[in-house]
Amino acid sequence: MTLTANSQKNRLTLGATGRARPALAGAPVRAQKSDYTTRELFHGQRQIEIHHNDETYRLSITKQGKLILTK
Repeated sequence: MTLTANSQKNRLTLGATGRARPALAGAPVRAQKSDYTTRELFHGQRQIEIHHNDETYRLSITKQGKLILTK
């Protein structure tokens, strides 16, 4: 799963347990985190892209503060 905010790309990979982990070469292994706040995911943006099984999805925060996932 890849999360994109503006032109910066933060890559996350899902392990066998379905938990996200950093996919950076040579990065030290840290405790795996399985839950995120929207603040952590969006970094001040209103929309991010999620890449899953060769498909791109957009996760957006609406003006009313709700989340919408679109393909």
